[in-house]
Formats: sequence, C-alpha cells, structure tokens
Amino acid sequence: MRESTTQAAPDSGPARREFLRRAARLGIGLPAGAWLAAACGSSSSSGTGSAAQAVKGTATILNYAGWMGKHNVSDFQALHHGAYIKQNTQGSISNGATVAELKARQSSFTGALGDLAVVGQSIAAGILQPLDWSKIPNVSLVDPAFRNAYSHGVPSDYGKVGIGYRTDLVKEDITSWHDVWRLAPKYSGKVVFIDLDRDCIGSALKYLGYSTNTTSSAQLNQALRALVAIKPHLQAILGYNIGTGLAKGTTYIAMDWDYDVALAQQSNKNIRWVLPSEGATAYLEGFFAIKNTPELGVFESFFNFFLEPRQYADFVNTTGTAFVEKDATPYVQKSIADNAALVVDPVTLAHVEFEEFVGAAIAQYTSVWDQFKSA
Repeated sequence: MRESTTQAAPDSGPARREFLRRAARLGIGLPAGAWLAAACGSSSSSGTGSAAQAVKGTATILNYAGWMGKHNVSDFQALHHGAYIKQNTQGSISNGATVAELKARQSSFTGALGDLAVVGQSIAAGILQPLDWSKIPNVSLVDPAFRNAYSHGVPSDYGKVGIGYRTDLVKEDITSWHDVWRLAPKYSGKVVFIDLDRDCIGSALKYLGYSTNTTSSAQLNQALRALVAIKPHLQAILGYNIGTGLAKGTTYIAMDWDYDVALAQQSNKNIRWVLPSEGATAYLEGFFAIKNTPELGVFESFFNFFLEPRQYADFVNTTGTAFVEKDATPYVQKSIADNAALVVDPVTLAHVEFEEFVGAAIAQYTSVWDQFKSA
C-alpha cells in the first residue's frame, strides 16, 4: 500500500490506488521487453507448487480494496477445497498505522500488504513471520532485483517518482530534478508536486544528491530548504489528478508517479516521462506474514499460487500495476506490457532507490513535511 510512513502525513494511498485502477481500465502497465535479468524457473513447472500439498484453513490478509487479481482467490479456493482467503480492507492501512494495527490485533491477521518501510517497521516491532521458501517455489520467477530487495515477503508491485512535462508548453528539455528547480520560476504556477511525504521529500533529497532514506538531520534540513524555495512557484501539491492537469495543459511540469504519467499519455501525446538523471525515489511492496499465525501454510500456498504466471498476470491486468515477474508477460494485456513509461531495465533500476524504514528519523521526516506544507 503506497501511503505515508509518518503519522502526521496525508492519507494519499487510496488516491494512488485509484490512479492504478483507472490505468487498469485503459490497459497501462509495464513493458515486456526490458528487464534487469531473466527470472529463474519456468512457468511450465510452477503449477505443481500450489497443488502438491493439501491445505485447509482461512488466511486473513490486510489489503487494500480491489488489490488482488479478479480470479486469484476464487481460483485458489476452487483448487484447494477447505482453504479460504479473507481480505480485510477495514480500518486504516496507511503505512504509519499498519504496523500498530497489526500489532494490536496480531491474532486477527495471517498477513498484510506493505512496502519496504512497513516490512522494516514490522521487523522492528517483532511481528513479521519468516516464510518457508520451499513452500513458495514460484518466488524464483520474480525478477532478482525485486526478489532480493523484498526478501521478507512476496513482492507484488513497484513504481517510481519522476517528472512528467508537456513538450509543447515547455520549450526546454527536462532531464533532471535540477531542471525542475531551475525552470520553476519561469513556469511559476504551472508546476505540481506530489502530496506524499516520503515521495516528495525523497525526490528533493535526490535533487541534492542524497539518499532517499537518509537519516541525516543536516541533509533533511537541506531538503526542507529546497522544497520551501520552490513552493512559491507550485500551482498545487496534489495526492491525485496530477496527470489530469498534464493532459489538460493546466500543469506544465509535474513531480509524478510513472503509472500516472503513463495514464495521462493516453490522452495527450505531448506528455513526456523523465527518469531524473540524479535518480528516482521508488516504492516496492508485497505481502508478508504475521508472526505465529496458525494459517501460515494457507498463506504460503496461496502466494505460491499467486506467483504462477497466469495468476500473477490476472493481478496485473486487474490492477494495472507495474509488474515484477517476467514469466507473466505473455498473459499480460499487450497495452500494459508495451507501455514505455514504466520500463524496467538495468539503466532504470540503477537510478532507482526504494523507500525503506528509517527508524527514529521518521520524526524528522514528519517535521520536514509539516514545515513544508505550512510554509
């Protein structure tokens, strides 16, 4: 779930999910032709992983509404009589509240959706259950870059923060965050930034040459100064409809998510996506298990099934998300698989840094965000 990792930040995860659902309806996603490395394993042998052992029980997963393939659960339950998947979409699943909710109601959940920051918080809180990977052999189909980064659970989706701009309205070429800060005064009132703390602060940190996950007070203070300096030229700080402004021409330059730019490009060919030369802040999320759950076997069996190429393609086609498993490509809608804005290749991934848990530094991120929003 893409939401703030700080307690005081706005709840913009649902808005991001709405972007993705709209993208799915238009068939937008990750291209087939560019991957960091070939995934291990093959789809021909993956089917036996989920059917090899009988499992029974009900696995309850904290998830966002609609964030599952249309047929994933029903197909699994048809294959495993007596095994059930219950998706709990009630209550807050913002990153700042997810771990607190899971800890308070630990016995109620088998697993949860979360990004690397949530996983880190869960480990620190002592509520994450290690998985038996021999029960999830299809994890070998996940691209190694994502599998290695999301090593405590089953990776499901990925996205990055970059720049979208109108080539017919902005006369200069934009290739970097430095270009955005430099050109903002010229296009004052036509620039939009993301209303999500880690994504926005992380992009400012990249602009300054720092890590998205810095815990340095000095570097975070510099990021605050950079954000405050550009704020007078911002039209808005938005958690939704960023790409709509690009498509309409009311926004010339935007800090935006790759999939939202991809969606906007469908209605306006003058929109260009830019992976900034300084690098991009990115999220990587998936599903992890809760410590001491008695339904671990059901969880492991289901997510092994989830990673079978046809099943994982159902997840991608339903949600419109960028995907992390090459072997699913033949079953992904062509309009999703061929979209250039969401390309994953060695050059792209070399310029991407995933947001992670920053420990006690969360308090300073909250402070930076509050000061920027109130400036």
